[in-house]
Amino acid sequence: MNRQMKAYCYLAMAMAIAGSAVVAGKIIVSDIPIFLGAELGIAFSLPFLLFPALRRHKTTWPSDRKTHIILFAQGLCGVVLYRVFMFWGLKHTSATAAGLIGSTAPVLIAFLAVLLLREKLPGSRLAGAACVSIGITAMNIMPFLENSAEAGATLLGNCLVLAAILCESLFSVMSKSLCQPISALVRTTLVSLYAFACLLPLALYDAVGYDFARMNTPAVVCLAYYGFFVSFLSYVFWFKGVAEVPAGVAGSFTGFVPLSSVFFSWLVLHEHIDFVHWIGLLFVLTGIFFSCASDTLLGERISPIKTITKNT
Repeated sequence: MNRQMKAYCYLAMAMAIAGSAVVAGKIIVSDIPIFLGAELGIAFSLPFLLFPALRRHKTTWPSDRKTHIILFAQGLCGVVLYRVFMFWGLKHTSATAAGLIGSTAPVLIAFLAVLLLREKLPGSRLAGAACVSIGITAMNIMPFLENSAEAGATLLGNCLVLAAILCESLFSVMSKSLCQPISALVRTTLVSLYAFACLLPLALYDAVGYDFARMNTPAVVCLAYYGFFVSFLSYVFWFKGVAEVPAGVAGSFTGFVPLSSVFFSWLVLHEHIDFVHWIGLLFVLTGIFFSCASDTLLGERISPIKTITKNT
């Protein structure tokens, strides 16, 4: 398997795990306050990040200010704001709806990549964005038409989830910012540490009035899952994959997020999946195919000098 195909596999696995996080988050916020739940999810991941990073003899830690500013911004947008808005939104809407709204990420990332990184959009990638947009429309509009009363009641939650996806899109685009090359493991560790520091005051405020004896077993299991898989593996996979492909192509893989979240919502929470969800799935996967095809046919590559990470 060549480096490009490995990058695609890393991105797909990262986004599939990210989709399952919606279901885990739904279970967490049903029992734990928002800021405390977000902070505990990061706390569970830190041992898996710190011990390997500190034990490696050849680990290179960034020393320039610009790199740390970018990592701090990623921690703030992609971890703190994303989780706070997502957890808050999940208190008012279903995991399935949150996953469907998450399908807006590819379009947002492509737009931000053009706006901020000046990436070009070839015809095949435009076709991919169009297919993803059709999938978004199918998966988001139809549920509202079928049950307008319920849709109105969850409007706040849906808006908060959309704000979370915008923060996630900024995180993805910032992954291509020029800074000192560092490993995926070190980058994930520093992003998580900055996010942990940002959330700590708010988490302590939540902890003061929370009875930890109330914490049920499903919430604890989901926190552990969030810590290892969502906060650790998904970020490492994402950073390893995004180092090899343009931001616009990487953004297409976020289409796996709603697919994964809808599947796990059905499997774990027993939420209903309509035929329109499968139509949306078809268009999202088609959009990912077109975006990847444009990368392969045009021979687009990101120079190792321009990448923000390097493989561990």
